[in-house]
Amino acid sequence: MSSTAPAATFDLDGALARLKGRGPALVLMHDNPDPDCMAAAECLRRLLETRAGLTVSVARGGIIGRPENRALVSVLGLEHVRSDQLDLAQFDVIAMVDTQPETGNNSLPLAHRIDIVVDHHPLTAAATRAPWCDVREGIGATSTITYGYLCAAGVPLDARLATALLYAIKSETRDLGRESSAYERAAYSELLAIADLEQLHRIAEPKVSSAHFAALDRAIRRAELRGNLLTVNLGALDYPDLVAEIADLLLRHDRARWVMCVGQHRGTVFLSIRTDDKEGRAGEFIKRIVAGKGSAGGHGQIAGGRLTAPTADARDLGRSYRQLVARAALELELEYAHVEPLVPRPEP
Repeated sequence: MSSTAPAATFDLDGALARLKGRGPALVLMHDNPDPDCMAAAECLRRLLETRAGLTVSVARGGIIGRPENRALVSVLGLEHVRSDQLDLAQFDVIAMVDTQPETGNNSLPLAHRIDIVVDHHPLTAAATRAPWCDVREGIGATSTITYGYLCAAGVPLDARLATALLYAIKSETRDLGRESSAYERAAYSELLAIADLEQLHRIAEPKVSSAHFAALDRAIRRAELRGNLLTVNLGALDYPDLVAEIADLLLRHDRARWVMCVGQHRGTVFLSIRTDDKEGRAGEFIKRIVAGKGSAGGHGQIAGGRLTAPTADARDLGRSYRQLVARAALELELEYAHVEPLVPRPEP
């Protein structure tokens, strides 16, 4: 491995030395983890096991629903434990990857002890209480940061972990076309030489059920355009990150500069924002959209969130959707009432 991946912004050897002899470690991912989160967790697991001698478990909340994400777990045999089945007091070291304390998208209790935070989203005050806090907003993927750790520590990389990292960077940056830095481009080329490309294809192009195509059909038929804002109420979701999947798809529309997808999973409203504006600051945009109603975060061109109030039925969801769209239209200085369907409505 070359030294082109970013080095830690602190004394990595010293940080690892301080962990030696400690008890079992937990690497906690955000709820409904995506490939970047899962690959970064595997990297940190490998680092702590090989260079600090710790016994490490990786945990998640929520579900893994997107077909590509399920394929990543299945093809590479990733092992996760459920966070709601853990006693955090049993772990001497607690780490978080691709998320931070008190952001509302993970299962760490408020004000709980935290030892390690590694992330590429904007730094929060709660994260700074971790002795090992490495948050770099200028990096395109958390996996790139943890890959840099392995490079700096001289930890050998096998095809399985390289495949996870390569797909993580590929998906997080949309094949290096979205928010990628020079570090992602260097890591991508290095990992490409090590990864199992047959497994990579199986992850990136998984078989999907009829329900998947039904969801796509529902999204296209329901989508609405207000100027350069494309929005859709997806209704009930089989899995929460369907909102992100559909948002990525709809951003390809030639008039869309902003996309917002909303849906409900098990009584909770989830939303996802996408923009092709490199100066869009989607993370700040979504925080204004859900202000006082839930939690949200992101960075330049991608963001996601959830509402706090439970949603009982389709009427409740419709009301929340209209309120969110009205706020988004106001932020973008668009006329809420001037709406047209994405595709023409069929004749009655």
